[in-house]
This record gives sequence, C-alpha cells and structure tokens, in this order.
Amino acid sequence: MKIEYKRNHPLAQIPEYKTAGAVAFDIALVEDLTIAPRAITKTRTGLIINVPDDHALIIASRSSNPLKKGVDLANSIGIIDSDFCGPNDEIQLLISNLTNTAVELKAGDRVAQGIFVPITKAQFTEVDKMSAPSRGGLGSTGQ
Repeated sequence: MKIEYKRNHPLAQIPEYKTAGAVAFDIALVEDLTIAPRAITKTRTGLIINVPDDHALIIASRSSNPLKKGVDLANSIGIIDSDFCGPNDEIQLLISNLTNTAVELKAGDRVAQGIFVPITKAQFTEVDKMSAPSRGGLGSTGQ
C-alpha cells in the first residue's frame, strides 16, 4: 500500500518501519517539551498523512514509554480518518506525564506508532429487542 504524506515541519521524521517484521511505524516529536508532573501536553509530529479510503490510521503509544520515559498517550489511542488530510491537518499527540516530576522530551524522540487498519462501515438497524440472552458484563465471568 502506497501512502502519501507531507512533512509540515523541517524536523518531521519520514515515516518508516524500523524492522522487517514491524507492523507499526514510529512517530517522533518535532519540538522539545517539558511536561509538568501529572500534566497533559499537546504536541506536534509535523506529519500530514493521507489515509486511504476504507482505512484508518491508529496512533498508539510506544510500549516502552511508561517505563523508560514516564509518559503515555493521554487518549490511549488516536484514530486518524481518511478525510483528515488537508493542508493544516497535522497529526498531533496528547502526551500525559505519569510521574510526580517534570519530564523532558526532545525533538526526534519517538513516542508514538502508527498502524493502518482496514475499516468496514456498519449499517445500523434499530430493533425492538435483541435475540441473544443477556450475559452481564464488567467482570461477570469472574476474575
């Protein structure tokens, strides 16, 4: 799958897979940040990515972030739709400082990763009652 992208900042890193088996590409910061304890900061990636129709780009935190950097993505994942690719639609990240001290991140730090996933849109039909029995939920099957 070929993906068009635009670097909207001179420090934006070209999206690339770091290993042959990687399913996600890394996303780096384009600015230095100091995030106050337990705070959330919005930051830039410098990337506009043209997501193909019938796909979404899922943005997730890199698995090492909490342990190595003390941060995580505040919204757990981000979802980039195929129509979010205008000239000002730069991907931004919400980064949460998980620690009780200020955290410094540098331009070039890879803090997120992106994965393209195919999407099937549902056609919703309202019904009077559901055909399956109720299961419970929220831990109803035990520990």
